Amino acid sequence: MRIQAPVWLKGSNKSLRTVALIFVGLVLADLLVYFMLVVPSSSGLAAREAKYAEFRKRHAEAVLFKKQKPLFTGIMAGIPAQKDMPLLVKEFVQTARRLNLSVAAVNYDMPKRGSGELAMLAFSFPAEGRYPDIKRFIYEVETSDRLVGVQDLKLESDTGRVKMNVKLMTYVKGR
Repeated sequence: MRIQAPVWLKGSNKSLRTVALIFVGLVLADLLVYFMLVVPSSSGLAAREAKYAEFRKRHAEAVLFKKQKPLFTGIMAGIPAQKDMPLLVKEFVQTARRLNLSVAAVNYDMPKRGSGELAMLAFSFPAEGRYPDIKRFIYEVETSDRLVGVQDLKLESDTGRVKMNVKLMTYVKGR
């Protein structure tokens, strides 16, 4: 079997042969460039896109942190120092008395912390009065500007008066 060339290649038309050979050469050069440059760079493209997405995520987190940083400093400024703890207790005692509650001795143990360190402090707050007044006191504690939460609440009823022992918790900064 013989392979036969097209008629226009057999003839004496050299210009057509030259054009055909240049065309075949350009196609081969194009395939060579495609497999040498385009294919390897497209496989690296996925890795670069993943890296770019990670950079965008980290940048978004950094921008968010930068926006929230003043809020954190505001929260830290609102946390009482160890030396301010008696003032905090006094504020709650005054609130309870304003609501016609009688307050017994408030107990708390100050944790030992270094300067600037945070410590969780729980303290008991016993009071006695009418149920609506106790309910209002709990509401005012939970909605106060102070960073104080109710950890435990015990109520006992005795002849129309309610005895409450609430365990409050807050964070305090070291000296």
